[in-house]
Amino acid sequence: MRTTQKGMLLRCHICRKIGFSVCSNPAVNDGKADTARLREVVASRRGGKGFGTPHAGLVRLAGKNHTDNSKTLFFNTSSIKTSVGDASLLTSAELRMLIKNPRIASEQRVELYYSSGSSVRYHTSRFITNSLRDKWLSFDVTEPLQRWLQEPEDEQSFQLRVFCECGQPSSSFSFSISGTENSRGDTAILKSMTEQPPYILTMSIPQNMSSHVTSRKKRSTSDQETCTAQTEACCVRSLYIDFRKDLGWKWIHKPTGYHANYCMGSCTYIWNAENKYSQILALYKHHNPGASAQPCCVPQTLEPLPILYYVGRQHRVDQLSNMIVKSCKCS
Repeated sequence: MRTTQKGMLLRCHICRKIGFSVCSNPAVNDGKADTARLREVVASRRGGKGFGTPHAGLVRLAGKNHTDNSKTLFFNTSSIKTSVGDASLLTSAELRMLIKNPRIASEQRVELYYSSGSSVRYHTSRFITNSLRDKWLSFDVTEPLQRWLQEPEDEQSFQLRVFCECGQPSSSFSFSISGTENSRGDTAILKSMTEQPPYILTMSIPQNMSSHVTSRKKRSTSDQETCTAQTEACCVRSLYIDFRKDLGWKWIHKPTGYHANYCMGSCTYIWNAENKYSQILALYKHHNPGASAQPCCVPQTLEPLPILYYVGRQHRVDQLSNMIVKSCKCS
């Protein structure tokens, strides 16, 4: 099957699962119609089982300090410690900063570090180009935030540094970040009203669902059948769907994809039969190979998928139910 055909099949499969009536063309789909339909579907399913509505939070910039080749951004994590609680409930965190006035000949590499006790740790790096003018630069900072939630200190920081090759003189920033430049007097007041400083956007599972999450993890670990390439019996098979590559969807911001999984395998009369009826069908098929009636390998446990997307500049967090296959059965 060609890649384009596979992508369309996956796209249509997800469309049907979340209630879309048609599979729109990825080349012309801007996500607006899907977003509207998505919110209708989510609203209609809020009463169902799942993890509840994911919690979205903002951690605003508390202070800044910068030199020619480094910018330090301070954040107070006390609010997120209160709202999120346990680090295991934090599912996603993103550091966002608005790039202003880039003056870059080709590209400039910057590295992101985060505070860890009395030291700083390297996290990731990005290349900045003039094409990012007046656009938001995002870093996935889920791991640093999870670490901070386990530390007693409330004040933490990220440090953005200009990459410097060994033996080369240090370079200065060839761009600025909205809300981080020093100003005085009336200029400072005006800038504080118009600029958009960096912030951290978080997604987490509500605290009142923490015991439910723990029990689900234990249950999925013990109940889920493990598949290998040689497994012929009914079980969960791994399937990763990339929203952009496989479905042509650019409007879902987080996650970029997910393990949807699927059920496949034979249902013999002694394997994982859900009830006596399935056992009888399997036994009948065993003795009558030409017969059409037989049990099928189908999903038994399905879990929801939280997603983050934007409508204009406003972020939205919602949840799609029954999106992840966790276990299978013969029925």
